[in-house]
Amino acid sequence: MKRYLIILALFTFALSVGSADKKDKKEQPVKLRTLFKTAKLALKNSNNHDPAEKGLLAALPREDVDNKDRARIYYTAALLQQNLNGVHNRNAYLKQQYDTVAFFATTLQMYQHLMRCDSVDMIPNAKGVVKRKYQSDVASLMKKHRKNLLNGGIFQMKKKAYPVAFDYMDAYLKTNRNPKDTIIPRVSYWATICAYNAKNPVNTRRYIDAAIAWADSAQKPILQEYKARTYVWQNDEKNWLKELNTGVKRYPEHDYFFLNLLDWYNTHHQYEQGLALADSLLDVHHEKPLFWYAKSLLSLGKEDYQNCIQFSDSCIIRDKNYADAYYNKGLSFCNLALIAQQDACNDLKDPKCIEDRRVIQSLYQSARPCMEKVRQLQPENSARWASPLYRIYLNLNMGKEFDEIDAVLKKMK
Repeated sequence: MKRYLIILALFTFALSVGSADKKDKKEQPVKLRTLFKTAKLALKNSNNHDPAEKGLLAALPREDVDNKDRARIYYTAALLQQNLNGVHNRNAYLKQQYDTVAFFATTLQMYQHLMRCDSVDMIPNAKGVVKRKYQSDVASLMKKHRKNLLNGGIFQMKKKAYPVAFDYMDAYLKTNRNPKDTIIPRVSYWATICAYNAKNPVNTRRYIDAAIAWADSAQKPILQEYKARTYVWQNDEKNWLKELNTGVKRYPEHDYFFLNLLDWYNTHHQYEQGLALADSLLDVHHEKPLFWYAKSLLSLGKEDYQNCIQFSDSCIIRDKNYADAYYNKGLSFCNLALIAQQDACNDLKDPKCIEDRRVIQSLYQSARPCMEKVRQLQPENSARWASPLYRIYLNLNMGKEFDEIDAVLKKMK
């Protein structure tokens, strides 16, 4: 019995060791030369590209793979994509069914592998020496397929697949070292538009300066606006303000920059800075109503009602239907009337009481046509003009008008 147990134990141990040996063999990575041999067969037979490429790329993190091996892996993967691209191209030439998206995708993937190969190929060896083995081959392969890379980007852009389209344009620009390629600025523009439509702020800014330099006078301010908006997406107020200031100086006719700066100055009570900006622009664009309106708004914010009225008039002279200017002017008269009421004499026997009452009535009379004009120009915006008109009609004892505006306010509740 004892002998039987010993034999059984030895047999179990043998099985365990055998099983461990098999497990170790299973976990051993495929040798690099085997992976490259598989890839070579795939290139020769124009099939099994995908498994061969995946096998190579899976070996990249291995400790036994050095930089020379990694460069070769990326270059071989690029060749596999080129070969697959040739299969799609041949099918198209023979008018057989083929996938256009896949055809262009192989070009992009090939370029991405080539860029990685080039990057690894430039890493110095242990002695600090750079020995580039694939530089010529990479450049040759890129040159051969550059047109298809660009066509793939245009194809994706027309499909409004903007993130993917950007990848094509980005690869084209990153790998193009030809100073005589006159299309580079245009591709920079396309790349910027694709990145902006994809709502990618970093990619939008990558080529936007080159795009602005290339664009015509109508497109330049729009691109500058895009650049400013990317900082809004990232909640980067400092750079947003910087780009707004750049935009308003270069493109004062494009209102986006000034309107946003005006709103910021007004919200942050930076009235003097805002007025200085408006004055600097009026020195060059004296007849632009917006800049006069800005001065009226900032004066209203700092409670300088007399100047607000004056600047509102300067705006209205240049645009008779500028509702915001009428509103600022009307509100200034209402506020002046309110101040006058607070300081007015209340003694009915005092002649000054009559005079104060006359001044107050005159201020409300001046406010009335302004607010009625706002109502005429913006009838749907009752939240803006209803309350001021209520005050005006009440103080002017205009019963019919007061009842009508009172009904409007009740409907708003």
